Amino acid sequence: MHLKNLFYDAFAKRPRPEANQILRHGVARGDELRNFLVGKTSETLTAEDIRTEVEGYLSLLSPEAFLYFLPAFLHASLAHDDIVSVFSSGLIGVLTKPNSQDGIDALDRLREILSEATGLTDDTLNQIEKQQSEWFSSTIPETIFHERFNNLTHDEGAAILAFLIAFEKDFGMDFPFDELKTAIDRHWYQYK
Repeated sequence: MHLKNLFYDAFAKRPRPEANQILRHGVARGDELRNFLVGKTSETLTAEDIRTEVEGYLSLLSPEAFLYFLPAFLHASLAHDDIVSVFSSGLIGVLTKPNSQDGIDALDRLREILSEATGLTDDTLNQIEKQQSEWFSSTIPETIFHERFNNLTHDEGAAILAFLIAFEKDFGMDFPFDELKTAIDRHWYQYK
């Protein structure tokens, strides 16, 4: 079965969210995203739409909206990586069950990249580190993950696993820290 069909078939029973169900509760911004997605279905959301309207805003989506549009996200990431590569990287992060070591690893890489590439001062780096540390030590990343994925059907989980395996095969070289293997090993392996 073609992966696109697998994605859409697995999530076919997910209802299209109403306008008031598109954003996570408590999201203060996001009106443009909500207004855009109200007019779309999972089938009509294009790679260009994802790049221009959704990229960078996955955390704003409610679990219902995220899972409804997930087939489009998965398909676009595999079929149109040239258009949505930045989005795809964020999607891999969303599909990875978070843990506290992620924050430490991300901060170490961030410190190395920023200090070498930009010459930022230690004060600035320390402020970025503080913000990242607060985020990773909060329960927000784990809560979002569980809200989205705790009630998946086996077919839905298997579709996500199939995506991760295919994405690793096609684009794994773009993820030098084994992010795809980590995503699979932490959660999605159970859907084999």
